[in-house]
This record gives sequence, structure tokens and C-alpha cells, in this order.
Amino acid sequence: MERNPLFPLAAFALLVVLSVFSFMGYLLAARRLQAPPPTQRVVVETQKGPRALQAQLARSPEAWSRGLGVRSEELEALLYLFPEATDAPFSTAGYRFPVVLAFLDAQGRVLKVVRLAPGEVYTPGLAYRGVLEVREGLLELSPGDRVLP
Repeated sequence: MERNPLFPLAAFALLVVLSVFSFMGYLLAARRLQAPPPTQRVVVETQKGPRALQAQLARSPEAWSRGLGVRSEELEALLYLFPEATDAPFSTAGYRFPVVLAFLDAQGRVLKVVRLAPGEVYTPGLAYRGVLEVREGLLELSPGDRVLP
């Protein structure tokens, strides 16, 4: 019985391919398990006076896509800040509870306030530079209020 001379080469190539895929899976898992940004204090100046919230600051699209209603941490708010103005729609797909969104200008002033239930998508119809996402019922926000990170 004669052996195929390509069998050891094919086995070695398969071993190399499996090793590469294993290493890529390790890198993806390590990226996914990164710790969330640290909790910090965000001050919101409302018409009733200043209010401090325990919040996380999100500066990347990945952090933005993991909104307050999706995260497992017990946070009061998330503050998203963008380097450039956007008019992108905001989605609460996968959220477990309703949230209040305050769309902010470059100075942190509230332009518009919206209340969204889980699963809703809202297009603000204006250019904004940030979003303050607060748990429903925690804080009354209105246009003109100011957010200080």
C-alpha cells in the first residue's frame, strides 16, 4: 500500500490555518472583554439647579452602540461626545428599560429632549455633538439645560 506524498503537507497546512483562526479568536475575545470606561461624575445644570449623575463617558462608536439600557452596570447616565456634528438616528434596540435622551451642541447645551421606549429608533432632525442618555424618571431635562463633563 502506497502513501500519498501530499498527505503530510496537507496536514501541516491545516494545522497552520487552525492556529491562525485560533489566534484571531483570542484577539477578538480579548477586545470584546475590555473593561468599560470608568464611572465619573457628570454635572447637569437644570432650571431647578445643578444635579450630579454617576455616568460613563463614551467617545467611540462601539461605546455608543452599547447604550445605558443594554449595559449590565447600574449607571444613572451615559454621556456620548462626538468629535464632529452628526444627525445619525439613535436606536434603543435591545434596551431593557426606557431612557431620556438629551441631544447636545458643542458647548454641552441641550438642544432637544426625547423619551424613548425599548426598541424605538429616533432621528433628531438636527446636527448634534453629543447625547446624554439618562434612565427614565431620574432627571427632568429641558432644552437650554447644560451638561458639564
